[in-house]
Amino acid sequence: MPELDTDTHPATPDVAAPQRRSTLRRFYGYKLATEMSFLSVIWVIYLRERGYSLTEIGLSESAFHLAPILLEIPSGSFADLVGRRWSLAIGAGLIAASHALLWSAASLPVVMLAMFLHGASYSFRSGADQAYLYEALGDERGRYAGIFGQLLGAMYLVAAASAWLGAFLSDTSYSLPFALTIGFGLAGVWLALSLAEPPRTHHTQHATMRTLVRRHANDAWQLLRSNRTVAALLVFSGPFWAASAIAHMYLQAAFSDRGLSNSSVGLILAGGLVLSALGAALAGRVDRWRRFAWQVSGLATIIGLGLALTGVRVTAIATVAYLVASLAGGIVEPLLSNWFNRQLPSEQRATLLSVESWTFSVTMIVAFPLAGQLAERAGWGALFIAVGLVNLALAVAVIIAGRRNGRVS
Repeated sequence: MPELDTDTHPATPDVAAPQRRSTLRRFYGYKLATEMSFLSVIWVIYLRERGYSLTEIGLSESAFHLAPILLEIPSGSFADLVGRRWSLAIGAGLIAASHALLWSAASLPVVMLAMFLHGASYSFRSGADQAYLYEALGDERGRYAGIFGQLLGAMYLVAAASAWLGAFLSDTSYSLPFALTIGFGLAGVWLALSLAEPPRTHHTQHATMRTLVRRHANDAWQLLRSNRTVAALLVFSGPFWAASAIAHMYLQAAFSDRGLSNSSVGLILAGGLVLSALGAALAGRVDRWRRFAWQVSGLATIIGLGLALTGVRVTAIATVAYLVASLAGGIVEPLLSNWFNRQLPSEQRATLLSVESWTFSVTMIVAFPLAGQLAERAGWGALFIAVGLVNLALAVAVIIAGRRNGRVS
């Protein structure tokens, strides 16, 4: 079991008990609707067919991650100060807007703008969603890891089904997956606005918003300064998830270059999401094994080896390696989320959880275009070995930190 396994920070008032079950159902519906990404495994292929190079696609992905760099922390503060449901609604609306622009792909600047808006949609949703769920669970917060793991598993299954369906439909017309993604984004707006949440208890009647934002940011910064362990793991999460994201996205082009159809690529990557769903569902059980540092480092090792072997030219071996890495990734995500939520006070929870996404985007904005250049110059094998080595190095770092600091052991 991870140490510090109890929530040491005072909670905000719970959502009223009669409303809790209803609002949780709506929240689950929101999460599933916004995971309906029918283009997640074919957008690189789509842009390549529109004439964009891997380097240009890498620049577009950098534009995606520029949005969280600029907006991740402010959007987390917005969720804490104004309301999580408003932040979630904005995030869903930006899904629809970004895909409407990407659909045209008229020029590289238009593609980059679309990707920037898509990145902004993640900024408004990340942090706010975990913070909302953790508080909405009320007296069931002790079961957060298991509940979040089950929800994450359902999200992966929905993502897998929609990804494969989008890939299948794209063999007929790309218009179909684009239209479906936009429609579910708009459905997410409606579901978010119907959520109930606790009042923002830390507001004062006479304080200006500027004062509140300044005070809120200072409190969050002081908490990170006083808890170096949390700060270090938030930073660790950036390259950890970036390595997996780079492998997942460029694997679309790698398999396409090997002659696989869009439907076949979608089936393999959707299978990875299904195994991520299985891993997330198992997270509650894994949480009871050994200590937190060993859990994360062991899973990071499996992911690193899996990603490295994904570069093997034999498609069957690359596929199995990718699926194993996906299973391990599904397990580790709820474990990290649960650990972070237990360490953070409610008043700054969404803001500080946004730091994890911010470090991910800082890493991606540099690493993704470099990865594209590496693949073009040295081949797919070199790229996948590189991302695998990143995770292996991070696994060693977590073990060292766990031995030096009992708070992550």
